[in-house]
Amino acid sequence: MSALLALEPAGLRRVLKAGLRQGVEDLPLRELVAQELDCEPGSSAVDQLLAQLQQRQWLVHQGKIWKTRLA
Repeated sequence: MSALLALEPAGLRRVLKAGLRQGVEDLPLRELVAQELDCEPGSSAVDQLLAQLQQRQWLVHQGKIWKTRLA
């Protein structure tokens, strides 16, 4: 949880906290990330950030839902 509290920008923390509670579908997650990055949901910046969060195992894709996994 300390890793979550240390994240900047605050919008990214909100996205990940939403994932902790019930999970987030793909398009709403992409829209939230894109809003924080000031780009389009289908942009490579969104793809790169989601890939990095998956690589760190902070986000997992379970069926149609993305969920947060923070140690």
